[in-house]
Amino acid sequence: MPYQRKGNETLRRSHVDGCSYTIVDKNGVDYFYGLATPTVSGNTRAQIFSAFENLQNALNAQEIDCVVQLEIFLREIGDKELVRAIMNKVWEDSLIPATTYIPQKPCDNQYDILVLATAVNSSPTSENSMPISVYEGGERAALLEYDGVEIGFFGGFTPGDSPIGAYERSFDAFSKMRAEIEGNGFLLPQVFRTWIYQGHIVLEEGETQRYKELNRARSDFFYGVRFLEERLPEPLKGKVVYPASTGIGANDVDVTMSCLALKTDRDDVRLIPLENPNQTSAFDYASFYSPKSPKFARAMAVSFNERTAIYVSGTASIVNQETVFLGDPAAQTNQTLDNIAALISETNLQNHGLDGFAADLADLVVARVYVKNPKDLSVVRSICEQRLPEVPILYTFADVCRDDLLVEIEGIVSCRLTEK
Repeated sequence: MPYQRKGNETLRRSHVDGCSYTIVDKNGVDYFYGLATPTVSGNTRAQIFSAFENLQNALNAQEIDCVVQLEIFLREIGDKELVRAIMNKVWEDSLIPATTYIPQKPCDNQYDILVLATAVNSSPTSENSMPISVYEGGERAALLEYDGVEIGFFGGFTPGDSPIGAYERSFDAFSKMRAEIEGNGFLLPQVFRTWIYQGHIVLEEGETQRYKELNRARSDFFYGVRFLEERLPEPLKGKVVYPASTGIGANDVDVTMSCLALKTDRDDVRLIPLENPNQTSAFDYASFYSPKSPKFARAMAVSFNERTAIYVSGTASIVNQETVFLGDPAAQTNQTLDNIAALISETNLQNHGLDGFAADLADLVVARVYVKNPKDLSVVRSICEQRLPEVPILYTFADVCRDDLLVEIEGIVSCRLTEK
């Protein structure tokens, strides 16, 4: 049954068998965010067909016909080519979405695959709908344009064969991401959200750690880049800002990346990096945590036409810059959700210049929950389902960037306009 939101914007949640989803009106365009799971067990091939069939049924139910981004979580990354072949068969005449294959095990043992999809309707029919154009750039890119704004969905970036070491391979993947972005008419400074999946993220590498080497590569690659300079509000003009991001573990030995970018000539489109009142900014962390600090914002707000969406970075049980509730998965999960609630609160939005908007945990469109230890899954899931009712939630097992962090959560938030 549709879920009516407070304020004057509508968020709708629904599901079909094997696919839960949220529909959000963003500036006259209906966005579909769906989590598809298999409804058969056993055979991996059958599971893949089932997941895509369930996704297609959900898209058909909402008359949504254009998938722009797919994030495919696999128990075995070796199944990637099988997924690609089946996807081409299922959607042989459709636009190819930007696709990222992520080597993370679904927390539910019966699943070999989980599919997160972002889609739009390329032929809107209602009076208030905004005409849109969608272009494909192959499996690595899909471009969405409406009302003078173009959004780029980019994914599936992995390093080539020659670089060795976490630093070199991370830098190479960033380079491939930049080349794809620029090849589709965007620039690196227009990136506002990244995802980085690093195999064995907390393991040592030489005298350091793989995640620290990733941070070193990111710092060097981002050096001198003036992110979002033309889209920042006046108080942030001239300041160094970074995209929102998730840096999380993966089962593969390598690194995989994806990102979102935005370009426009409009003067009223704002991209606002959000920091958390409970946390030290990640890029200001002490060198104890990483000699080159993680270069990302806690969230990124995209605001225009009386609509604001917030892309929440990977968030964990950190207060100021220290891990809290060591060894307690329940307390860490609650603290993580408390951190997200503080980040997206009306007060924090106002403090960042987003007057007239409000959000809380109920406004999450979709969420991803990364669980470190299988034994903690039941308590983590119980808390998330209690505090995020009706939100489509993806659960996978993954190492978090610190050994003492047991859970990490990210998501997308659709803000409400406050009553005037």
